[in-house]
Amino acid sequence: MKTILKYIIASAVATASLSGCIKETFPTNGATADQVAESTTALDAMVNAIPGALTLYAQNYSQAWDFGYPAINVSLTCMTGDMVVLGNTGYDWFANWMCNLYLSEDYVTGYQFWYNYYSWIKSCNDVISTLSAVPEESLNSDQRSYLGIALAFRAQFYLDLVRLFEPKECNGSQVHDYTIPDNIKDLACVIVTENTSEEQAKSNPRATVTEVYDQVIFPDLERAERMLADYARTSKKMPDLSVVYGIAARAYLERGSAGVDGAYQKAADYARKAITAGSYSPLTQTQWEDPTTGFNSSTSNNSWMWCTVQTSETVHNLYSFIAHMSTEEDWTNYGKSVCRGINSNLYAEIADDDFRKHSWLDPGLFDYYDYKSCRPDYQTFFANTLKPLASIKFRPGQGNYTTYTVGNAVDHPLMRVEEMYLIEAEALGAQNLSEGVNALNSFMQSYRQPSYSFSASSLKELQEEIGLQARIEFWGEGIAFWYKKRLALGIHLANSNCPDDSYRFEVDGRAPWWNLQIPRTEWQSNSALVGMNNPDPSNTVDNVIE
Repeated sequence: MKTILKYIIASAVATASLSGCIKETFPTNGATADQVAESTTALDAMVNAIPGALTLYAQNYSQAWDFGYPAINVSLTCMTGDMVVLGNTGYDWFANWMCNLYLSEDYVTGYQFWYNYYSWIKSCNDVISTLSAVPEESLNSDQRSYLGIALAFRAQFYLDLVRLFEPKECNGSQVHDYTIPDNIKDLACVIVTENTSEEQAKSNPRATVTEVYDQVIFPDLERAERMLADYARTSKKMPDLSVVYGIAARAYLERGSAGVDGAYQKAADYARKAITAGSYSPLTQTQWEDPTTGFNSSTSNNSWMWCTVQTSETVHNLYSFIAHMSTEEDWTNYGKSVCRGINSNLYAEIADDDFRKHSWLDPGLFDYYDYKSCRPDYQTFFANTLKPLASIKFRPGQGNYTTYTVGNAVDHPLMRVEEMYLIEAEALGAQNLSEGVNALNSFMQSYRQPSYSFSASSLKELQEEIGLQARIEFWGEGIAFWYKKRLALGIHLANSNCPDDSYRFEVDGRAPWWNLQIPRTEWQSNSALVGMNNPDPSNTVDNVIE
């Protein structure tokens, strides 16, 4: 399969615009909003549909990269430059995001984020709209939890959107022909709530970054905090109070970086509240390296705060996270043949006594470490099939590397407590540098690298070090992208183990493709978006030829 076959022009695909997704929720089969609000069964189904939609495959384009939120996290990791393809690039369905190919407004690969997120937001809006028929003080416990869950999900979705579409400056010397026009500076996404009519959606301008935070994200989190105060979840696919705190910590860290007064203190406060609310603890080395449950099970540890959940009845053999990210599975060429691994420049930054280094196969292989695997033939398999620095972080479900209905049926982390420790350290350091440094040293020495010792003379140094630890900690989970874009940490693939020139970039600061474009089909149906798109990132950075 040639890579070019994966690039399909958007105009050739029948895609519903956002305005077409703004529909009246009721009446539905004759039921009124009041009646549905009073039906626990109906509400339960609506609420469960939100996390359920996050793992649906082929919902938009029937492409092997179209499998919901886990796919988005693969794309985000690909854009960081921290992941490399060590094997057969012809089977790499995520080449677009790694190579900055066809990510403009005209191609479906550039549409992955916009239409997924607004579809999910629509599901949240339906629940919120339904429960608006009941005064807040009259909501029963079930209704309060349903409303809180929908609000928390919506806040996270908008947080992702504002961070993806806000055009941040890309000033690296390697960037050319990329200028952010004055008329779109400080703009983010469009706001669509339960109160947005179809007519309004046809002329719905991009909101400013501040408007998205102040009109949606923070109000939703404040309400969710009230609604979920007494909620006890039965599955981590649903957000609870600790997750609300975690989303707030993420959001306030972003606002602190933007210079908003008091935001850093709130980020630190909410991060600490998230840690304590769920009595969480970071992954141990045993949990991290477990060949059966490593990074595929939310119940095998006390670190994961929030996740997606898939069962054997809802998985596809090829359209799934494990199929693309696990090198141990045997049912596809997307895993072991593509052989995703870590950028050698990043690997070199990991200390030998940091057990996270064992997530990637050292060139010395078993002379370096006694790696574990779910495969009985793993010693010859690692040596003869995989490449040096290949990832073994994400294990097939239940350690089953032969049966896709079992191996692909995994949980995928959306939030881990380790992120809260890093947020707390950065937020503290922004107010008092030594406090932040002490917090980072404490986390690393206690949970990751006993010999770790870091000092900083500036907040920038601390942020870059925390960004480094986030890139190591959350490799493959999507989280590192947010650090890369916020802190302008760049892409450094020159003189690395990246074997293909078309994948190799060197960017000081932000890469232009970190500022996503709004799909053409969207601005064609929303007149307020005409002339308001982010610049096309195509051909703005030249490949490094080695």
